[in-house]
Amino acid sequence: MKERLGMNIVMRKANVGDIAGLDKVMQVISDGPGDREKMALLIENILRDENKYLLVAVNEDNGEIAGSLLGVAFEDICGDCRPILLVENVAVLDKYQGYGIGRRMFDEIEQWGKRRNCHYEMLVSGLERTGAHRFYKKIGFMEVKGFKKYF
Repeated sequence: MKERLGMNIVMRKANVGDIAGLDKVMQVISDGPGDREKMALLIENILRDENKYLLVAVNEDNGEIAGSLLGVAFEDICGDCRPILLVENVAVLDKYQGYGIGRRMFDEIEQWGKRRNCHYEMLVSGLERTGAHRFYKKIGFMEVKGFKKYF
């Protein structure tokens, strides 16, 4: 992990004022800019739902959003019926990669999931994102077979 002096990264819940920075971060994993009006509505909905957490990693030195992820705790009717934590939209701006920000984001969301008594967490990553796959394995994820179908 690289060490960058003078970089004060804080983890917090996203708010509607973060849209421009969130849109920039999401372009790491998407094909282009998002619909900022829809993003605003979704962020407002997420903030009202205690089972969702849209996390941002913010560089307090310059106010830039360095990374983000979305955690959703959802019900499971199997076994002891503990919820499952789904992690989606994981992204860190290229210039902030390698500084431990992704690991800190996962630490934060995993603590949140544990407070909700989640049994485990899962995520899906595109086949071509091999660097992300190495990172996920490094922080304790195991590779399993999964399926995805677009509508």
